[in-house]
Amino acid sequence: MKAASGTVDLAGWRFRLARDTNHPAGERSEELIALAYAVAGGRAGRPLRRSRHASSFRSVVGTGQTPNAEVFIKLIDPPRGAARLKAMIRGSSAEHAVQATQQLNAAGFAAPPVLLYGREASSGRELLLMPIVHGDGPFKALEKTLGYKRAMLRALGAEIARLHRAGFIHGDLTPYNMFVARGEPPRFIFVDHERTRLAFFAGRRRRQLRNLVQLGRFDLPGLSRTDRMRVLRGYAASLNGSSWRSLRRRAAAMLERRIRRDGLERARRT
Repeated sequence: MKAASGTVDLAGWRFRLARDTNHPAGERSEELIALAYAVAGGRAGRPLRRSRHASSFRSVVGTGQTPNAEVFIKLIDPPRGAARLKAMIRGSSAEHAVQATQQLNAAGFAAPPVLLYGREASSGRELLLMPIVHGDGPFKALEKTLGYKRAMLRALGAEIARLHRAGFIHGDLTPYNMFVARGEPPRFIFVDHERTRLAFFAGRRRRQLRNLVQLGRFDLPGLSRTDRMRVLRGYAASLNGSSWRSLRRRAAAMLERRIRRDGLERARRT
């Protein structure tokens, strides 16, 4: 198996090594490809979680006397129904994630680099392989001191505002797709960028509010209504004097519609 060219065809999969990364695991190209193929075939990796459209795993690259590097693997389901038509228009989700991550890093945002990505020709499944993020998830971050929690929530709102000012819209800004880097002041790492993009001016404001709704619709232990308002305050304060009350009303209205729609979908499934 030769990976020097950056592209490897292996039993129906085409794997590509991402460029411009200095992560230690990126130097082990053949090991990365072998691991990716094993995970895709269900022979390696420790399952993390299952979302609507993908499965996530974690594993280790490096054996024997070679220092180990822990990595994250995302196996993306083939698109079906209307999503298949969108995929034909938008192109590869994995390739888009590589591009979006590079754009975010260039703009000064923390996002783990894609080390390797691939696609299975017969099924349309795709795979992304990245370093494991070293930071706290939303549950652990909320368990810290009250002062830290409040500062973290305001800083999160300000960071999302900075993301939007730079023109980015996160594709799925849920609490599960963000980490808080260890240490102070709070710094944030955003993951899951298959649908993150630079937004056109038309409809940008609604997409920005949608990001805030994506964060707010989750019921996290230790997160009160007042805490949610702290995120909105931090966001509005970073947007050149925007009224946080107006923002709160618009975001709350969108959130109410989303919760109602989620309830109808659950009722149809039962």
